[in-house]
Amino acid sequence: MVTHAGRKEADDSAVHRRIIRTAEELFKKSGFRGVTMEAVARDAAVSKATLYNRFRNKDELFLAVCSRMADLTSRAFGDALAAQGQAVDQRALSAVLAKHRLTFTLVRTSPHAEDLFTHKAQLAGDLFERADNALLAQLAAVLAEDSALQPSAPQLARALLLASGELAARSTTITELESELGAFVTVHLAGARALARTRRQRQTGGRHDHPGQQADRG
Repeated sequence: MVTHAGRKEADDSAVHRRIIRTAEELFKKSGFRGVTMEAVARDAAVSKATLYNRFRNKDELFLAVCSRMADLTSRAFGDALAAQGQAVDQRALSAVLAKHRLTFTLVRTSPHAEDLFTHKAQLAGDLFERADNALLAQLAAVLAEDSALQPSAPQLARALLLASGELAARSTTITELESELGAFVTVHLAGARALARTRRQRQTGGRHDHPGQQADRG
């Protein structure tokens, strides 16, 4: 049986989600500077008092939108890494793509993308830094499942996740983004494995005794 308190909590949660989603769409459409709290209240069909009870100002509202974006990214990234029956390379690629697809869809397609990224850095920089650190740890753990990649997994994770952002930023369509990042991740992982093989060969070669050394030991 649903209690009155339970219904009120569910209603409050629904209102909160509606405000966040409305603000997200308005920020994407009009940029940070073009959005007012009054516009959010109007489009979310809530009173200004209700809106201000939840968010003191536009900065807090924008931070809440960024928090939702970070949560969505974390969930999509984690789901890709946890995919069953896929090789490490495919899971890593799917995770990198999941992160950048969301950023592309939620921010880069906006005519005010530069404005949004500026305020994202100013108001939510710490939030996204913590989120990225968590993604890096997850990606490194998956890469370490491959013995050839394990020694350099943390560095490789940083290269794949952070350097891929530059390629994503230059992409103008999802198709281009997927093509560029797919090639980047594939080549990077192949190069890491080739380097690991070279190192193993050198280490193995270094342990072989020369004939003279073998005679001395005899």
